[in-house]
Amino acid sequence: MKKILLLVSSTLLLANSFFAQDSDDDKKFRLGLKVAAQPTWFSSKDKNASKLGTSFGFGFGLVTEFRLSKTASFVTGIGGDFEGGSIKYKYDPLSTSPYAVSYLTDNSGEMKELKDGVNQADLVQTGDVIYGGIIERKIKTTHVTIPITLKMMTKEMGGFKYFGQFGGELGIRVKAKADDKFMTSTSSTSFNFTGGTNSGVNIGKDAALIPLRVGLNVGLGAEYRLSGSTSLFLSVNYFRSFTNLMRKESKYMVYDANTDSNGAMTFFRVKQGLMMNAIRINVGVMF
Repeated sequence: MKKILLLVSSTLLLANSFFAQDSDDDKKFRLGLKVAAQPTWFSSKDKNASKLGTSFGFGFGLVTEFRLSKTASFVTGIGGDFEGGSIKYKYDPLSTSPYAVSYLTDNSGEMKELKDGVNQADLVQTGDVIYGGIIERKIKTTHVTIPITLKMMTKEMGGFKYFGQFGGELGIRVKAKADDKFMTSTSSTSFNFTGGTNSGVNIGKDAALIPLRVGLNVGLGAEYRLSGSTSLFLSVNYFRSFTNLMRKESKYMVYDANTDSNGAMTFFRVKQGLMMNAIRINVGVMF
């Protein structure tokens, strides 16, 4: 009888040990992978630029989760986000306070810095092009992102756990490009009033000097246990940047200019204040 009781006790202890190891409730650290579909758009702090449209971006990343208690975890990781949005510039060249955005490119298509004091006769060199009346700009960006959030999770119910997230996100800008719709183009040899699109403009040189983005990251989601500590998850997060993608005042884009009696030019520079917004639909697996 004692041998039977000892065998039963040993079996129960082994089973308990097995299921404890197979549960995620006792794991202090979890690792996962995710992909995200994300509608993204820019909001502008400049009255002369407004949101025009939403782009459909995507992202992916590695998720790391450090358990603080049975209901709270610290979540971070690293990923890549490919985002964008369109803005519309005011176009009013004939008013008493004219506003028509323009910039100058060299023979390689790169924007040239417009410095006050340049002589009007020297403004356009061979191979240069002035794009005038920029009315729309579609921006595409690439960031390496690091979320920093607190995750609050319910107990498991029918295989599901539900959670909320609140925190922030750091992003490092890798690339920024734009496609610009313009009204006119002027070179040293020709003038075109039919307009068109200037594609693939490198606006990284006119972006914020420090390529760091800081923003809010909040969301709601659910996990479904597949086996042991392995779970599928789905979450919907809202992201809002607190930092400007661009320089506060452009070095390349102007909306008007004055020329003195000696031909020296003074430029009125475009104010820039673009904040990224995104709805991220995340799907992933935690181990």
